[in-house]
Amino acid sequence: MSFDDRRRNVRSLIFFLVALLATVVASFAGSFAGAAGRADGPAPVAGPRYTPTAADLALPPTPGPARGPRIALTFDDGPSPQLTPYILDVLAAKRVPATFFLQGDHSAANPDLVRRLHAEGHVVANHAWDHPWFPDLTPQEAEVEIERTNQVLTEITGARPTLFRYPFGQPSPAGDAALARLGMSGGVHWKWSSNRPGDFQCPGADALVDYVLTEAVDQAMILLHDAGDVVGCPPAQLDYLPRAIDALRARGATFGVVAPAAAPSPVNAGSRAAVVAR
Repeated sequence: MSFDDRRRNVRSLIFFLVALLATVVASFAGSFAGAAGRADGPAPVAGPRYTPTAADLALPPTPGPARGPRIALTFDDGPSPQLTPYILDVLAAKRVPATFFLQGDHSAANPDLVRRLHAEGHVVANHAWDHPWFPDLTPQEAEVEIERTNQVLTEITGARPTLFRYPFGQPSPAGDAALARLGMSGGVHWKWSSNRPGDFQCPGADALVDYVLTEAVDQAMILLHDAGDVVGCPPAQLDYLPRAIDALRARGATFGVVAPAAAPSPVNAGSRAAVVAR
């Protein structure tokens, strides 16, 4: 065998080894990516949807004059593909505005839902980036949690949030200072003066209707959720929302949204916020 033949054979062997190495690397990378995807779990499955009833379709386009308490339905921790579409369906069918205290990470993952609830006239508010315990955060961490969420919500909706609700309802001096620097109305709490269980405790639709009706006095901000622990509750529990809205309307209640206020609210744990018409 000549020198040139040996050189061609060596060159062919090198090309073969390089190609084999590239195949192995590509296969390993694909396996690693697949494992990473499995570690994150499958994409969330969309939850149930609400079909308007004949009574819903007969509702007037605008509510009549207020003759009873004005309350605000507020939803924390969302949005989620499992619950938020159903809740928005109900609110649209019942012609009810609401206030959504959204997490930044969930909003970044579900921008279409944020756009939908904003387009349908609901208030987009801030509930921090990933639901931390604020007393454990440094001043810098507290501000990042709030401002990072503001940036995402502003980018999605074109409107900067003015309201903030602490995760777990637990304020901190660092969080309060950050809210003051950012010019936000912070610490929006809620009314929960009874011993009725909340939706995240999965008590079922009947118990939640009782909870909402019990807390629904004038200016009450009712604490509800459209993500987080409630995702694991039985789907039938969601029936509480259309039932509670119908029952409140039968009592003459009207529905508003949360807005900043100069004076503390005696109904909602001293929050500097009020329920106003939308």
